[in-house]
Amino acid sequence: MSLRLKFLFFIAVGILFIWFLYIQKAIITPFIFAAIFAYVFNPVVNFCNKRAKIPRTVSVIVIYLLIISTVIASGFIFSKRVIDESAALQSHITQFAKSAKSQINSLPDFVRPTVEDSLASITSSNKIIYPSVYSFLPQAFSRIIGFVLFMFAAFYFLKEGNTMYNKFLNWIPHRYKLEMEILLKRINIVLGGYLRGIIFLVILVSIILFICLSAIGVKYALILAIFTGFAEIVPIIGPILATIVAASVAYISGTNNFGWDPTQTALAVVIIYFVVRQVQDYFVNPQVFGKITKLHPLVILFAVLAGEHTAGITGLLLAVPIAGVLKIVFEYTFDFISDKEIEEKYKK
Repeated sequence: MSLRLKFLFFIAVGILFIWFLYIQKAIITPFIFAAIFAYVFNPVVNFCNKRAKIPRTVSVIVIYLLIISTVIASGFIFSKRVIDESAALQSHITQFAKSAKSQINSLPDFVRPTVEDSLASITSSNKIIYPSVYSFLPQAFSRIIGFVLFMFAAFYFLKEGNTMYNKFLNWIPHRYKLEMEILLKRINIVLGGYLRGIIFLVILVSIILFICLSAIGVKYALILAIFTGFAEIVPIIGPILATIVAASVAYISGTNNFGWDPTQTALAVVIIYFVVRQVQDYFVNPQVFGKITKLHPLVILFAVLAGEHTAGITGLLLAVPIAGVLKIVFEYTFDFISDKEIEEKYKK
């Protein structure tokens, strides 16, 4: 088989593989999150294996035990408060929606239908639906199977990730192997930096906002801080939505440590979120991300919306790193083709 036919063969296989992943996106989610998990913790396994001389299998088991212990400890510390705050917040929002219904008639006619629909959606979203055993058991079984697949796949990704990488490089023709290694190294910098940076940012923002919201006495400070931390995963839209939610909850609850009225409490929350965001944009993000993806905000916004439309929550989480990788591949391919054209020109 000639080199050109090999290239066309790999292109065709790649297209078929991507198409297969797309039509089977419902069942590959555990493997995707397992790959992300392995990607984030692979440097730790490499450190334990190369520096501490611990076998990779033992290193992976130790990491699993540490993560499970941390999750269990966090559950004991925070789970009761999160559950209590969630139940109290659900009850508070439901009562607020019911009391607001009595004031709808005083609104202008063109505004009333929108407000009624909004209140109806709030009320319906807080109703607890008790599924039957027949519908609950398959869902629970499916989630258990998904979690087992995640743990199993992540274990082998961590254990044999380097071997998989080397086998992939062996499939690349020798004349393109160096270029592929350079390209994969650039992709690794973007993916690794972005994913680890996001995890750090979620934890940091959650802690800072929990301290700030607790200091001014906002109810449901823990659940709002955790929600805001995870909202950082979705660029642009997430932080704005989190600010609106936190300010709305602060206004509805109206509690604080300084005797402010609900409007002042909500305004204080908005100011806190704004200050935290500015500190994050000017001091934290440049250090953590270092402009890793270098994408325009409009491109990021489009990528997030397209990712959610294509693959739901999974696409939402992976939209920005995938867009960054595509940008790197495009730029590198364009530079490679341009260099080849220059070489051909000088040969003539």
